[in-house]
Amino acid sequence: KEWRVRKCLYIVGEQSTPYEGTMATIKIRFHTASSLLRCLLLSIRELIFSGIIPSARSGRTLSRLTLLLSIHVPVHMLISNSNQFNINNKSTLQQLSIHFIAINTLLNLCGYIFLILLYRHSIQTIFNRKIPTLQRDKNGCILPEPHPAIKSFNTHLSMLRPLEILFRFATAPFRVLPDVIVLGETRCGTTNLCGHLVSVAEASSSSSSRSGQINGTRIRRIKCYTPFCPWAFPELDHKESFYFVGHYLGIVDPYFYRMAFPLKITRWWEERVLGNIFFCFDGCAQYLTSPSAPYLIASAYQNENSSSGSSGIGEECIPPPPPSLVACVRNPVDQAVSWWKYENNACSWGESMGLTEWNTSLRSNDYPPKSIGDALKFSQSRFIRKAYADAEHLAKTLITHQTSYNPFYYRMKRLPNWAITWPGGQLSTIGRSGKYSGSIDRYNNVFSTMFGEKVEDSLERKPREGFVHIVPIENQSRGLLLKGALHPIFADCMARSAHRGSKQSDYADLMASIDCAIDNVCTEDNFNTSSRRNSGRSLANMDLEP
Repeated sequence: KEWRVRKCLYIVGEQSTPYEGTMATIKIRFHTASSLLRCLLLSIRELIFSGIIPSARSGRTLSRLTLLLSIHVPVHMLISNSNQFNINNKSTLQQLSIHFIAINTLLNLCGYIFLILLYRHSIQTIFNRKIPTLQRDKNGCILPEPHPAIKSFNTHLSMLRPLEILFRFATAPFRVLPDVIVLGETRCGTTNLCGHLVSVAEASSSSSSRSGQINGTRIRRIKCYTPFCPWAFPELDHKESFYFVGHYLGIVDPYFYRMAFPLKITRWWEERVLGNIFFCFDGCAQYLTSPSAPYLIASAYQNENSSSGSSGIGEECIPPPPPSLVACVRNPVDQAVSWWKYENNACSWGESMGLTEWNTSLRSNDYPPKSIGDALKFSQSRFIRKAYADAEHLAKTLITHQTSYNPFYYRMKRLPNWAITWPGGQLSTIGRSGKYSGSIDRYNNVFSTMFGEKVEDSLERKPREGFVHIVPIENQSRGLLLKGALHPIFADCMARSAHRGSKQSDYADLMASIDCAIDNVCTEDNFNTSSRRNSGRSLANMDLEP
């Protein structure tokens, strides 16, 4: 303020009287206050008409509660001042109305506080930008226009689910872990493969309705539950949780991984009451290259039996099998080019939201690379190699420091901002994500250390090479090859399901139902008529890529 006053006095002139200098100071302060007020009012209008109302129409719970509160308060005042009700009914209605207003106000307060934290975290670590600040003119005065951050905040308001995230973290102890985890790689058909997993469950309904038994074995209906996603975005929703890459304010605590999946009572109802086959999956394509995800995922399943207990009453506490891990692969050059295009489109999307300044303090001055060649050099630089090594060491440290699950005191394990979502940013994986062998070996080594070597499957008695199933992208668009890829994935999944059952012999019955549904999915008629998000055929052709 002192600088502005001196500048204003300089403009008026050195020969100004004390009265003229005081008036100039008053004018500059009045102009600043009026500009700030106009900026505030315009920002509120932009937030309501471009943020809250459109996001409420698209189904966001927080925005709908905000609109409900704005309608409920005047209705409550109308009821309080009305004489149309008798005294007893009016008092009861007022008390109920006050309770609903208090609850709604609390939900709005918690939701918007958490949304602001998520927005700040997303801009800095996912979009790799700095939050826009107030615009000023050449004299240093605030411009009378909406705050530049409102546009990007409205976008996050329409995509994020803060209240749902809080509810799921609160109910995490009562939820289950997924049976299948599609680890990635990015741009290798993970979304398409997840669609095939869902299709197997959908096909079981039609196959079980046509024939109740095959060779004396009852065909069961398969119920697939998709993961919770913090982003209400078509390509991501019902497919990936983004948990172990730090989208939830950096929280990667293995115990709370279950927050993205169904309740235990849902699994109990499907398996024990309805007699269905239950399974759920997570398809986050960023897990395979992540240096910290293998240790955190393995730790979550290592503690599965001790932290959650058995699924039934009177069952022995036998550790359940690890999940079915899947790695999708494709030509490394095609994968790198596809990921480069995808991330550049994401950068353009960020610029359209008014995010113009890069977060160089977090990602270094070399980010983002200007060309794919620069990105390749950046991924092989000493800075990135050290960041990946530090992130892997950090994950090992996190899982070795075990803490008791005390509901009154529990310190969640988090990743620092530099390790989210990949150390060095998304474009630091150019040239790294195509090295599938090293990433797959890391998962096999970590799971072998925590669960022991699995030379053969204990149920199928077949030789087994590691814990990760590899699915080339070409196999997803051919019926016979897809059938061969889905069978071992569901074999591991049914091993976990049979472990929850009362008899290990149920495994053969479970696989009979699975094989029947897979046969129905992998027909050529389905491939000719069905279309999927990021379909394998589109990804296999560079000209057809989304």
